[in-house]
Amino acid sequence: MNDNHPVLQSMRDELEELQSLYRHEPSEFNRYQLVRHEQRIAQWAPADLVSA
Repeated sequence: MNDNHPVLQSMRDELEELQSLYRHEPSEFNRYQLVRHEQRIAQWAPADLVSA
């Protein structure tokens, strides 16, 4: 898999949205959503592609 894979790109976009939401509205629910999404990415993609 390469770093411009459409699913990976979509997951990164959602991660950025969740991070922004948590920065602006820190709550337990938003933190939970962010952590769960980070875990989904970690399970799906190799670590070197996640931060790219």
